[in-house]
Amino acid sequence: MSIFKKLFSTKKVEGIRLEITKYDVNDMKDSDQKHQDKVDRDLKKTPEVVDRRALMVYEKRFMEKFKKIGNLHQKCPYCAKAYKTLNLGEKKCTQCDKAFMVKKRVQDLGTVAYRLESKKHFDLQWKAVSKIKKFKFYLTHEYEYIEQQLKKQGKMNLQATDIMHSVISAYSKNSLNSGHYELYTAFMFHKAELMRSQQRFAEALEYYFYVHFLQSNGVDNEANFVAKTKMNPELRERLIDLLNLGNIQVKQAKALFDYSIKHLSVFCESRMSVNPHKSYSILMKEFKDEDAAKDVQKPMRSFVLYTKAS
Repeated sequence: MSIFKKLFSTKKVEGIRLEITKYDVNDMKDSDQKHQDKVDRDLKKTPEVVDRRALMVYEKRFMEKFKKIGNLHQKCPYCAKAYKTLNLGEKKCTQCDKAFMVKKRVQDLGTVAYRLESKKHFDLQWKAVSKIKKFKFYLTHEYEYIEQQLKKQGKMNLQATDIMHSVISAYSKNSLNSGHYELYTAFMFHKAELMRSQQRFAEALEYYFYVHFLQSNGVDNEANFVAKTKMNPELRERLIDLLNLGNIQVKQAKALFDYSIKHLSVFCESRMSVNPHKSYSILMKEFKDEDAAKDVQKPMRSFVLYTKAS
């Protein structure tokens, strides 16, 4: 096993490791369930019922921020004078003498002309769907197997993302049951990446918040929780990209953070080393400078009530 570890393990990074290697998957698969008693105590016995309105507020916000920018008609975005060249980059209108940009936009890859003042937001839209980490298949024919199972359940017109969500969910469940909490966290990160690829930004942000919560608890693959404050740089980058797209300050996003824990956490809070309030405080401290650089906002209220399932 040590040989496999040397071959497939990744270099150490700050915070929790979000890479998933062949060694990790094999180790989970070959687990002897030695942590089963602790896992049984760590996991919630009853899921919580949550009001989805906290998420809906952010879905609406991202929908507004991800609207298409520019026109496809080869016309100046200021005076509507037609231009002929298809070269991308900055141009100057021959009629109004104003500069504008011509680039491919992320939503439909159409070549559009847009105003210079929209350039920053145009670039933020591209960043929100860039550098997506794709999940690799390490077990033979697992994709085909999951696809067949979904079809047997009567699910038709399946997209690749539908199958990927099911595969990651299956992996996540196995990693939890074997006490591989760090690996489980990596699967949650890949879940967020998949949602980001679908332009489901509010849900992706929810999952990134949850990954931070798990990271701040220092989860490992021995079913342990050890308080940890260092943030994985890759997770930080993802959070920055989505927060910037939505012009969202972390200090005003507590409703979504709380929702993410209530909705997604499978662990008993009493078993963890860092509670949600402390984890959120760590997150605010981490993004203090980024918050200060954004426009002043009022808290995004959703009037959410949380109730435990009976």
